[in-house]
Amino acid sequence: MKKAGILALCGLLATMLISFVGTADARPQYKKENEAKYKGSSIEDALKEAKCNACHYGTGKDNKKNRNDYGKALIKLGLTKENYDAKKGDKEAFEKQIVETLEKVLKEKSQDGETFGDRIKAGKLPGTNPEE
Repeated sequence: MKKAGILALCGLLATMLISFVGTADARPQYKKENEAKYKGSSIEDALKEAKCNACHYGTGKDNKKNRNDYGKALIKLGLTKENYDAKKGDKEAFEKQIVETLEKVLKEKSQDGETFGDRIKAGKLPGTNPEE
């Protein structure tokens, strides 16, 4: 009986630990639309290699919190978690918002003073990391 109680307690603890683990909040649609927009351009390969680091910087699990200037500009223009949650059920509206935001962000300035559009035309990734 004692073994059964210990086993039940271990099971309860394991269940509690699993419930506290956060879920990944990846938004692969952003990456997909960004790559589609620049397919065939001079930054296509760089975007594929950079993956999420086109908008983020760093490595590890904290990377999603670290946005470069391009990622911050996208958030400022409306690609927020709240808008994601509100529109993810309507795929067409969500994709339209992403595409429109990717177009608007081209006029915004990066931390080095160039617009993101100018950086892309020059074959550079749009974002610059704080340590650059």
